[in-house]
Amino acid sequence: MPAPAVPRERLHDILTTHIGLEPEQIDDGLSLAELGIDSIGVIELEKVLQDDYGISLPDESQAMTIAEIHAHINAAPGSEN
Repeated sequence: MPAPAVPRERLHDILTTHIGLEPEQIDDGLSLAELGIDSIGVIELEKVLQDDYGISLPDESQAMTIAEIHAHINAAPGSEN
């Protein structure tokens, strides 16, 4: 059975609880780098996505916007759209 799609709110929750962003900082049009998320934060984000959903991020994920990451994780094999 395919994994369920990851809601945008869940991605935002991961960014606040695991990465340390404040909810008002999150702007889907900004990249992880623009939000101040360093390579360690990207690794933590990927770890949560891998553990919870079996989804990996591409190498260039730090330059991707939140919206692009959300689209990527929901287009990953095993995700329902």
